[in-house]
Amino acid sequence: MKKTLVIVVHPDLDHSVINKAWTKAIEGAATIHNLYGQYPDGRIDVAHEQALLEAHDRIIFQFPLYWYAAPYLLKKWMDEVFTEGWAYGAGGDKMEGKELCAAVSCGSPETAFVEGGQQCHSLRNYLNVFDGVAAFLRSHFTGYHACYDSYSPKLVELLPANCEAYLRFVKEG
Repeated sequence: MKKTLVIVVHPDLDHSVINKAWTKAIEGAATIHNLYGQYPDGRIDVAHEQALLEAHDRIIFQFPLYWYAAPYLLKKWMDEVFTEGWAYGAGGDKMEGKELCAAVSCGSPETAFVEGGQQCHSLRNYLNVFDGVAAFLRSHFTGYHACYDSYSPKLVELLPANCEAYLRFVKEG
């Protein structure tokens, strides 16, 4: 059975609607690691993070889409944790064969994320960076889970089913 690590990267998880609900929904199904909670000052313990990654087969990056990308701390984390000689380059094989995934909350409705639409591109297109990172690390990007339209009044009705789908995504990998 695959060991899954969910790296939650939300700058204000306590006041989040979607990411907070997702995190609660997957408790017990995976190791949950809240980056902003762990590193409020942004100073990352690289050895600790690398050990966490080594202990898991599947890594899910969970975050709200910020300006068509992940929040700042995830990029900083990648810059510092995916080091040469550990994650890539000579001797850098610790991420090889692992699965990388994403769970992304979006403010706009799904219909806005189409080529040429309101958001210009599909969500998959915006997540291509993770496909590239996975390839560079000799890992595999295996897809994503999303929740759209975070500003909709209907979110309260739709979120429980989305949380159930996310739990399946986390468990079934």
